[in-house]
Amino acid sequence: MSNLLEIKNLRTHFVKNKRVIRAVDGIDFQIRKGETIALVGESGCGKSMTSLSIMGLVPSPGGKIVDGEIILDGVNLLDLTEKEMYRVRGKDIAMIFQEPMTSLNPVLTIGDQLTSVIIHHLKLSKKEASERAIEMLELVGFSDPAKVMKNYPHRLSGGMRQRVMIAMAMSCNPKLLIADEPTTALDVTIQAQVLELMKELSERFSTSILLITHDLGVVSELAERVVVMYAGQIVEIANIGDLFDEPLHPYTEGLINSVPSIDGEIKRLQSIEGNVPAPGSIIKGCKFAARCSRAFDRCTKEEPDLWLMEDGSRAVRCFLYDDEEAN
Repeated sequence: MSNLLEIKNLRTHFVKNKRVIRAVDGIDFQIRKGETIALVGESGCGKSMTSLSIMGLVPSPGGKIVDGEIILDGVNLLDLTEKEMYRVRGKDIAMIFQEPMTSLNPVLTIGDQLTSVIIHHLKLSKKEASERAIEMLELVGFSDPAKVMKNYPHRLSGGMRQRVMIAMAMSCNPKLLIADEPTTALDVTIQAQVLELMKELSERFSTSILLITHDLGVVSELAERVVVMYAGQIVEIANIGDLFDEPLHPYTEGLINSVPSIDGEIKRLQSIEGNVPAPGSIIKGCKFAARCSRAFDRCTKEEPDLWLMEDGSRAVRCFLYDDEEAN
């Protein structure tokens, strides 16, 4: 299966009080056509800034992509003008944000917002766009889409607003859907419905999904592969089954051990000691060493590379898996 998106050595930096903050610090990964990948890690590790970099929405002034390539279907998005990127957003890449109330315009009806996106990207007439909007609202589970079209966002529940956002994102058949913490503001029952909906729509339209989350429960429901980030870097990439069965990086292991078990056995949850490094802090060696129970001398002196494992199916940034160390 060919790659839809290739991220190569992406670096997104911010300058604050003359200090350089490396929000995204040289990351590489790919998303295949029709594949769902999860980008996971604690708050502040660079997940959302990765998504904003892909969308060309890095906050400015202050933020800037300083290196790398973001290749979508053979086109490096970093070579495009802002006008060209405007056409890409919504049509080729769509995004669902964490809180739909801040993404929907409170003074426009759902119908106005949906049809304007469809008219802009698909060049349909107002009547055709309205028909398309109603079709998409039906697809995301609304029994009376015509009524929903006339409503304002505040008249809908959080779960309904998130369904509208999914309908809007999928209305132009995007190649890539970026979902940034799409279920965080929803209760557990609605979370499950939204995840199932995203899965169904992905299969129906062959859309690739980049799911950004800190919730490993959400990851296990939707993703095929997982990219684990820490302090702006990728520390592990693995298929979903391999990651949960045998996490390689101590950080990944800590994330998994902090999730409650559902097997009925009551046991104390483990936490990862310490905190994510403060933005802009200069760290010698491995960025996770200060919090790692398995760290040794080399970890505090050298920065490990992201090593590809022998079978090529996974990668890890840790000296425990360096051939030199093993010998």
